[in-house]
Amino acid sequence: MSPPSTVPRSDPATPYAPRLLADWLAETPDATHRDIDGTVAFVDISGFTALSERLARRGRVGAEDLADTIGTCFERLLAVAYDHGASLLKFGGDALLLLFTGDDHVAHGCRAADRMQQALRTMGPIAGDGRPITLRMSIGLHTGRFHVFLVGDSHRELVISGPAASEVVRMEQTAERGEIVISEAVAGQLPSAVLGPPKGPGRLLRRAPPHLPVRSELAAPALPVDLTPCLPVALREHLLSGAVEPEHRSVTVAFLQFTGTDQLIADLGVAATAAEIERLVRDTQAAVDRHGVTLLGSDIDLNGGKLMLAAGAPVTTGADDSQMLVALREVLGAERALTVRAGVNRGDVFAGTIGPHYRRTYTVMGDAVNLA
Repeated sequence: MSPPSTVPRSDPATPYAPRLLADWLAETPDATHRDIDGTVAFVDISGFTALSERLARRGRVGAEDLADTIGTCFERLLAVAYDHGASLLKFGGDALLLLFTGDDHVAHGCRAADRMQQALRTMGPIAGDGRPITLRMSIGLHTGRFHVFLVGDSHRELVISGPAASEVVRMEQTAERGEIVISEAVAGQLPSAVLGPPKGPGRLLRRAPPHLPVRSELAAPALPVDLTPCLPVALREHLLSGAVEPEHRSVTVAFLQFTGTDQLIADLGVAATAAEIERLVRDTQAAVDRHGVTLLGSDIDLNGGKLMLAAGAPVTTGADDSQMLVALREVLGAERALTVRAGVNRGDVFAGTIGPHYRRTYTVMGDAVNLA
């Protein structure tokens, strides 16, 4: 497996941004959208929320144990994915969004998915307070042309949306724990011997494709570029100082879900869709920056995407609920070509930086987040 030490460490923001983002800013910093031909894997891990709830009883020690457990798990999974040339586009709390490009990207993506399932199984049950918890994973894969957007004002946010992204989400939603569901586009490029029966709109992957040479994403350094502008304003100082300790704390969490991108791309094109996503992200940034709320990042979703917001993490102002609601009303009050709705909740969550040292994110997780 590729040694993590090969990742360049000159920029302290490097672990918080995908390789794609560094290359994009170095090559075409003013572009707001790109089309990328490749294979994307949506990997969802179940069990971290239950583990977080149990370890919350142990206070700061429990939060540190959870961060270490998640970091170890992701490090093992990413080592497998990176061996097949993957780039981690997004952490979705307890999910990973991986991009495979280059020669044989379909086979590399499927082989990585199968090996990641094996790696998770070898970890075995994880001890918590009480009965051990066994992590499970569902994976969906699709190959095609993916629309990727780089938008925003106070920070540059990478957003993945459009028909190909929707197909990845459909595959993952179809997959049950322990399963890998691939789209027909993926199945059409694999030998029949590795294919399982149809399942929903896709097919099960029975086994990994034949062995392929290791093709690590970590082998070559990313182009030199300052990635600090890609970190949300409310997180920059905390993340770059290295002073963010994992903890369980009371936080107000919200999700802004936007839908309609697939039809908008079909009707008006990618450039017009980029402009609408740009306006939504800029409006959200202005509202949250004005009211002391943190825009944690974006995530993939069916026919659109999600923006995750937090008030009370990493710092609290004492008026988290009201500030969140005011910010949400400002965003929702504007007329838009995209449909936007919000869900908000408050409760005790895990808050902190997760992931191995070479690829990290700040997030919140727990039942309160799921309810939002």
